[in-house]
Amino acid sequence: MRGSFDMARKIAVYAGHGGSDSGAIGVDGIREKDVSLAISNAVTGILRGWGYTVINNRTTDVNRSITRDAAAANDNKADATIEIHLNSNDGSPGTGSEAFISVRDPQRGNQARNLASAILTRLANLGFRNRGVFTSVNTSGLDTFGILRLTNMPTVLLETAFINNPADMARLNINVVASEIADGIRQVFPLTGGGFPAYPGSPVRMGDRGENVRRIQGCLNRVATNNPSIGRLSEDGVFGAMTQASVREFQRIFGLNPDGVVGPLTWAALTRECGTSQGTMPPYPGSLIRPGDRNESVRQIQRCINRVAANQIAIGRLVEDGSYEQSTFCAITTFQRISGLTPDGIIGPLTWAALTRECGAA
Repeated sequence: MRGSFDMARKIAVYAGHGGSDSGAIGVDGIREKDVSLAISNAVTGILRGWGYTVINNRTTDVNRSITRDAAAANDNKADATIEIHLNSNDGSPGTGSEAFISVRDPQRGNQARNLASAILTRLANLGFRNRGVFTSVNTSGLDTFGILRLTNMPTVLLETAFINNPADMARLNINVVASEIADGIRQVFPLTGGGFPAYPGSPVRMGDRGENVRRIQGCLNRVATNNPSIGRLSEDGVFGAMTQASVREFQRIFGLNPDGVVGPLTWAALTRECGTSQGTMPPYPGSLIRPGDRNESVRQIQRCINRVAANQIAIGRLVEDGSYEQSTFCAITTFQRISGLTPDGIIGPLTWAALTRECGAA
């Protein structure tokens, strides 16, 4: 059976400014073009790991053309476009996140407003003030911002935070913010093709090129967030030596034959880690989970704990190796204290239910 990408969502993720256009200059000389690019690249990696097709305007510090960017989104028939910026103002620094959408959005079912609201709600959960969703028009009644005026699909111009506000910038963790933006996209534009695509029918190995390889690389990068020994890859769609080494390490971590070839079992493991079930909890397994256990339930717990730790830094991040050792015990007991449960490190029905509330039900 051959996998199909026909049903995959296409999202244009654009970084504001670039090249000779630095955008706003913030605290300690930080440049808007650099921060917007870092967020855009991180969002791209997450979405591709889940199975989205992502269109970028730039992945390095180069000049961009709004006209060309809009045309690329239109020509590729993107389901949505998001352009990432940072805010700035004169005088006392402003604070928080806001978004701009097209005045034509009501004709498109208010999808851009829904997307902007979903993202702003998530950023507010990180401590950023939700400043709201706005439109801006010129004297002709057209959208002021070119990316909103020229695109044919729901489009959001996101002002993530105030680059001239030290408190906003101290709160802005690139990977955490990117994760929340990606989650907002997934809420409003969920995958229609089941997440990670079906196994392509033959092993993917050294020397192969194409979208299958790119998706593997994107998934490995997402898994590497909590398993750094996997290493970070360029998502270039080329299965070279570095990709092979990362595949082998992924296979070793997940108990597979570390041959560096992505066959059906490895593909299934990648699907499990990066498909649409990412971040959810399965039903309670029926028996207590304790220190010393080593199984898939422990791995699910570790994955959920890492998700919670994005907003509860006291919990600490874990390697998702399925082994209930001391670091997992410390994280679980901290989670139990925060959740008002007995901090005994034993995962029974009550702790499992609390984890499910935090990370979603399958």
